[in-house]
Amino acid sequence: MNDFLYPGAISVIIPTIGRPDSLRRLLDSLCLQSVKVFEVIVADGSVTGETAAVASDVCWREAGLVVKQVYVQPPNAVRQRQAAIALAAGEYFLLLDDDVALESDCVAQMVKLLGDDAGTVAVFADFTNQSWPMPTRAWRMYLRFVLRMPEDAWQGRVVGPLLRFGYKPTPKEPMTIEWLGTCNTMIRRSAYDKAGGFSDFFLHRCTMNEDVDLGLKLNQVGRILFCPMARLGHYHAPGGRVSTRVAAEDDLYNRYLIMRQTQKRSVGAAFGFVLLYFVVETASNFGGCLRRLKANGVLARTTGRLCAVVKILLSICSRGEQS
Repeated sequence: MNDFLYPGAISVIIPTIGRPDSLRRLLDSLCLQSVKVFEVIVADGSVTGETAAVASDVCWREAGLVVKQVYVQPPNAVRQRQAAIALAAGEYFLLLDDDVALESDCVAQMVKLLGDDAGTVAVFADFTNQSWPMPTRAWRMYLRFVLRMPEDAWQGRVVGPLLRFGYKPTPKEPMTIEWLGTCNTMIRRSAYDKAGGFSDFFLHRCTMNEDVDLGLKLNQVGRILFCPMARLGHYHAPGGRVSTRVAAEDDLYNRYLIMRQTQKRSVGAAFGFVLLYFVVETASNFGGCLRRLKANGVLARTTGRLCAVVKILLSICSRGEQS
């Protein structure tokens, strides 16, 4: 960790892999911010030089943007962020994906809200081009009849097998929220350190659910606020992604690890939630496939989740874990 810290400074943390055009659009948007960031640290997991060429372009320094690079191989979203954070000198970390673009006052709105109250440890920006995650019909039944939650009581919450939900309609004022996204969140450095930072137990390089894990840990330190005034676009660039099967395997396997290691649930409870998630999500996927008459990767997702269940069972048996 960098020993030379600058109070009030914002260090932007960007992991990237093979998306030079998206990275350029993001850096362009950072140049236009009404509140300037102190530094941008690009953690590059690419195997070609295109991304490095974008990050090293002299146009950024001419525009007043300090861009630094660190190379991380093999690529891994968590290790890339950790490598960038180790070099950062700011009081605040702005975690962004390489395929987002910020509105001009996004940083200003986030740092203002985060700086107003020491009890707030992170601020979560809104999106201009995508909707919040809402429960499907099957999950609504689970929330209502199993968890006995009143309608809309799940908004902003992390419940059951790490289901996370936003707000609908979008609130006009800041609201507390139990989770965050690593593509659109500003975190107080001291809170990040106190929470222990990112966990390192994820399965593959895409590290699915590392954002939920970090949010749960930060919630033990202070309050996370959703800031509807801070907005950015998320364009979901296709490059650098793992396969649908691997993503589904990571998603389920990592849920188990988070429930066991971060939430401290028993083996029985964590594995029960894994099976619940497997059944509900797989049934929903097949139902959607039948309605649309399109496969949409349903077999790959099912295969990935089955692989995760097998890995979890083998892990339980090899370690002799008890419920």
